Amino acid sequence: MKTTNLFKAVAFVAMTIVSVMNTEVKAQENNFITNEEVKNELVVAKTIFKQDGAQLYRHIRYEYSYDDQKRLTCKEASKWDGVKDEWVPYFKMTYQYGNDEITMSYARWNESHKAYDKDMKKSVYELNDENMPVAYKLYNQDAPKSELTLVNYNRTDYVANILAMAE
Repeated sequence: MKTTNLFKAVAFVAMTIVSVMNTEVKAQENNFITNEEVKNELVVAKTIFKQDGAQLYRHIRYEYSYDDQKRLTCKEASKWDGVKDEWVPYFKMTYQYGNDEITMSYARWNESHKAYDKDMKKSVYELNDENMPVAYKLYNQDAPKSELTLVNYNRTDYVANILAMAE
């Protein structure tokens, strides 16, 4: 029994390592170059360039905001529009931290409204006393201008999962 669990753990670690290495190789094949802007030891912006031979082309830019506890509060992405020669909004993710939950909201840029109100989603992670997630709620917007509706609720037993991994 213990040998089987040990084998499963080793196999899982091996698959994870192979997956990470495969992802890194694919990223290198695509020739993307990253430039990070750091302020007060926090990454406040990241620009991804696509390399084609000796040329670098703007691809996507992320801008990050943090609260006074250095927690991420906003990630905003923009795509480069070569015709307009400017960054155009793409999507925005916001993070709100409560005493016993973290709420993450996502929305894509709606060009006609000039606002982040397209394909809206919200995830709420309930935390236990050790700040570990114990439940997850996913909300989606079914149609433009409609309210978000709960589409998935998953509750986990964090202690049982830790004990199962330790066996």
